[in-house]
Amino acid sequence: MPTETRPSTAVVAPARGFGGEAPHVPGDKSISHRAVIFSALADGVSTVTNVAPGEDVASSMRCVAALGATVERDGDRVRIHGGAWRAPAEPLDCGNSGTTMRLLMGAIAGRNVAATLDGDGSLRRRPMLRVAEPLAELGALIETTAGNAPVFIRGGRPLHGATVALKVRSAQLASALTLAATGAQGRTTITGAGSARDHTNKMLPHYGVDVRVEGDAIVIDGPQNFHAADFHVPGDPSAAAFWLAAAAIVPGSRIVVRDVNLNPTRLGFVYALQRMGAGVEISVESERPEPFGRIEVFARPLHAIAVEAPDVPAILDELPLLGIVAAYAAGTTTVRGARELRVKESDRIAVLATGLRALGGTIAEVDDGFDVTGPSSSLGAGSAALHGATVASGGDHRLAMGFAIAALGAAGPVTIEEADCCAISHPTFFSDLERLCRA
Repeated sequence: MPTETRPSTAVVAPARGFGGEAPHVPGDKSISHRAVIFSALADGVSTVTNVAPGEDVASSMRCVAALGATVERDGDRVRIHGGAWRAPAEPLDCGNSGTTMRLLMGAIAGRNVAATLDGDGSLRRRPMLRVAEPLAELGALIETTAGNAPVFIRGGRPLHGATVALKVRSAQLASALTLAATGAQGRTTITGAGSARDHTNKMLPHYGVDVRVEGDAIVIDGPQNFHAADFHVPGDPSAAAFWLAAAAIVPGSRIVVRDVNLNPTRLGFVYALQRMGAGVEISVESERPEPFGRIEVFARPLHAIAVEAPDVPAILDELPLLGIVAAYAAGTTTVRGARELRVKESDRIAVLATGLRALGGTIAEVDDGFDVTGPSSSLGAGSAALHGATVASGGDHRLAMGFAIAALGAAGPVTIEEADCCAISHPTFFSDLERLCRA
């Protein structure tokens, strides 16, 4: 049975079985960030329900409050009175949240407000020039610190529309530009968004903002005003992915996850499990405006797959977890086109490789991905391909949770260092995990 010690180390034991009805899945983090920021931009009062727990979305709430919004939180329900933004008295602390910083760069620039955005040591290492440069094409006055945070938004002049081609296919970058464009004079066309997550495009009309998608381009005529609206956040498929992965690798397991976001741009991991041979059933129950419903996964023999660059946007955050599942899949799973993993909360390729090797896995790093070789076909997928060991999470919540899932099918307990970083996105992860496991 998984056990946990505080504050920084968790020990997770192998499980004989896993599954049932998953606990309530935390609200989708990507959507929660947007709902908080859009509500703060809107005139009037908005109520957002099932807001994601954890420090990342809390950073967005603190930042919009410092910009003039009134934010009242009661559990997973948040009441936000938005409207005109003002220059904050102090630098905005984005904590560990790249989404907070990048979306606010666009939103603040589009409001012609001066502000400084900063964050913790990990966030200070993540690239911000990729956002500042295209925003400058709209007339924004932004300075970075050698391409990173702190970021200084000077304000002082209104933005103008322009055609901007994305050099990096990123939902955060496209969203930052879209938010800036809502405060710009004239038409802005953002090209190259392609298969990046489209939450911003789906959600903005709910807040009264007209945005059009034409092929791989996003078109916004500015300026536009945001209108207050209530919003329910569906469950986070990135959080659900850990339970789905566990059910796929522990023989005889089955898990049902309800009220989870089913936006196709977020289901890359689910589709990957399906390609690997896991039993997968998806049921869309409603859309408001994001589709949501039910996912069921049950264990079947797994085999290797190839993930190529076009697949990456829909599975980027879950790729380290896919690498862990691949350690239980017959053959060699290959991932390419994912160099972005190198500049997340940690170098996720390197941390994954170090951890899997410590557990007895076989993994080869490449610059933009990795190759993981699972058990031979004679051994059989789903066997205890890994053994117990101590692994370093790198202070990265997704790696800490991923190594906990790896432990469920291993031959012995796994000790995870810096496991308390899970609180960034899923504070109840270890207690939820224990309820779902059979020792």
